[in-house]
Amino acid sequence: MIVITDKKDYALVEPKFKANINSYIDFARQNVPYYRKTISSLADFDKYYEIPLIAEDNLSSDPLSFVAFRDRVVRATTSGGTSGKRKILFRTKEDLKRSIDVVTRLFRGLGVKKGDRIAILQPFDMWNTGHHAMAAFQRIGALSFPVGLSGTDEYVLWLIEKFCCNIVFSTPSRASLLASLGNKIKSIEKVICTSEPILEAHRNAVRKGWGAEIFGTYGTEEFDGIAYECEAHQGYHIVDDDLIIEILDPNLLMPTGVKIGLLVLSKINRTGTVLLRYPVGDIVEIDETTCKCGCKSPRLKFLGRTSESIYLYNGLKITLQSIEEAIRSVLGFLPLYQIVVKGEGGKESLTLMIQQSRSEELGSRILRALLSSVPDMEDAYALDKSLDLRIVMEESLSSFFITRRGKMPRVIDRRQQCQ
Repeated sequence: MIVITDKKDYALVEPKFKANINSYIDFARQNVPYYRKTISSLADFDKYYEIPLIAEDNLSSDPLSFVAFRDRVVRATTSGGTSGKRKILFRTKEDLKRSIDVVTRLFRGLGVKKGDRIAILQPFDMWNTGHHAMAAFQRIGALSFPVGLSGTDEYVLWLIEKFCCNIVFSTPSRASLLASLGNKIKSIEKVICTSEPILEAHRNAVRKGWGAEIFGTYGTEEFDGIAYECEAHQGYHIVDDDLIIEILDPNLLMPTGVKIGLLVLSKINRTGTVLLRYPVGDIVEIDETTCKCGCKSPRLKFLGRTSESIYLYNGLKITLQSIEEAIRSVLGFLPLYQIVVKGEGGKESLTLMIQQSRSEELGSRILRALLSSVPDMEDAYALDKSLDLRIVMEESLSSFFITRRGKMPRVIDRRQQCQ
C-alpha cells in the first residue's frame, strides 16, 4: 500500500515496490486495450501522475476495454450506480482470491472470529459485497446467514433472534431501521456496516435499540474491501497492500502536498478489470498520526463526495454541504435527512425531511438558515417563486425512503417522473 499526497512522493517509493509497479504498468499497456492507447511505452512511476485519470464514462461505456485476460474471467459484477451509470467489472479466479484475502483481513481487524453468527443483510445478485463477505466469514470459521435483501423486517429480526446472531452486516440505514422497531435482541454485539456514510444518528439508533456498536467498513465495487473502523472511531485503517492511494487537489487533479482531497485509487496485480488512477468520487483526509488503538499506518477519514450537488432548472446549484451546514447551525448536530426534488410547469419543489421531533419553530429556523446559505436561493423562493421549499420533521425512520439495497439516498430526484 502506497499513499501519495505530493509529486515528490512518487520518486520516494522504495525501489522494490517501484519495480513491481512499473512492471504492472507495462503489463497493463501490453494487455489492456484502454491502456494501449493511454500509456506511453516510456511510462514510469516517477511520473505516474501523467497517466490520465479514468473517466466514469470510459468504464461504463466500454467495460471490456479494461480487461486483461478475457479468457480467464470467472465473474462479472456491477457497481451500484450511486454516482452515475453502472459499471460492469470482471474478475479472474486470481482476482477473486486476492479480494477475499483482503476482505478476510478487514473482518479480522474488526474482531470477527471463529464461532460468530453473522446475519448478512447485504446484496448478493450482481454485487460482490455479500459474496465476498460470506467467503471471508467461511474462511474465518464464522457461521453466515446470507439473508441478502429478500427478507422482510419481521423475518430478519426473527432469524437474528432465533439463531442468536451476534453480528449484523448491513447498511447503516437498514440497521438503524431494524433497531428502531422495538425488538430488544440481546445477542447482537456489533453491527458492521458499509455502502453509506455512518452518522451519529445511526450509531444512536443501534445503541438504543440493540445496545450494540456500529463499525464502518469502506470499499467499492471497483476495488472491493479497502479499510475498516476500529473501536477508536478515528478513521479507517487501510488493509489492501495492492493499493496505490493518491490524494489530488479536486480542481487541479494533481497531488499538491495537502492531505485533504479527491481519493484516486489504483490496484496492482489484477488480471481481469485493470484500474489505474480511478477517482472514486470521495473527498478524504489522510491521517498519518498514531491511532488510539496503537496502529501507526495511515488512515482514511471521509469528508463527502464530489457529486453531492442538486442542480435546479433555474440555474441554482445547491450543495449538500450547504444544506448540512444550515441544519447544523440550528440543531448543533447533523441528523438523518433526505431531500425530495420535484418539478412541473417551470417550477420546482424541494422537500427537506429531517429525522427530528416535529417543531414549527425549528423548521422555520432551518428554512431561514438554508435560504441565507445558498446564493440566489431566497430570490428563487420569495421573489420569482420558481422554487417551493419545505422543511418536514419526522421522528420515525419508516417515513424515509430506503432503497432495495438498504441505502437511504440523500437526494431523491423525481423530476423525470413529473415531466
